[in-house]
Amino acid sequence: MSGFDNAAATYDRSRHALIPDYDELYGAAVAALELDQTQTACILDLGAGTGGFSQEVINAYPQAQAELSDLSVPMLEQARARLGADPRFSFRELNIVTGAFGDGWDRIISSFVIHHLPHEAKREVFGNVCRALKPGGIFVNIDQVQACSQAVQDIHMRLWKKDALAAGALQQDLEDGLARMEAMDINADLDDQVLWLKRAGFARVDVVYRNYFWAVFVARKPV
Repeated sequence: MSGFDNAAATYDRSRHALIPDYDELYGAAVAALELDQTQTACILDLGAGTGGFSQEVINAYPQAQAELSDLSVPMLEQARARLGADPRFSFRELNIVTGAFGDGWDRIISSFVIHHLPHEAKREVFGNVCRALKPGGIFVNIDQVQACSQAVQDIHMRLWKKDALAAGALQQDLEDGLARMEAMDINADLDDQVLWLKRAGFARVDVVYRNYFWAVFVARKPV
């Protein structure tokens, strides 16, 4: 958690460069929510950080409301500074493993959070998400995945570093990002996560976007 607290002030500045395909990645995730601009919806953002994903969602679906939850108080403070004047956003300190999500959510979203958890905790969170959604509700998770072999993982890492620097990432941003990855990441195989989501109770699970070691998972709760 201290890694995220320390990164809060510079997180937004480096984020787009460290995710060179940011627009395509988040665009796919936003579209996968299957809302329209006139539709009201209550959305819970798990591990919302500085609020980037929620902001993309509300920009696309202006009648929706988003509750941003995070365990990192400095991250939530950045989110409040960014979005707090807009009544469509609310904020809550929440541990996504041990905390209560509430229920009746139309959509639940998350980005680059769950891969930090041990695999058993990932499965527990997936189950809690399914229970917290309304029937027919949708969970969209942008997250890191492990490649099928270390050789492929090494290729992905080399290409990502090249693209991030070309996109404007500073060398220090890259080094800080790599240090956080080494210290905090517990990536899981893409196919395993699809299976865990199905076992959590989701009726339909798909991957609508993948590039290097991140992907967009979409899971729909049965009606």
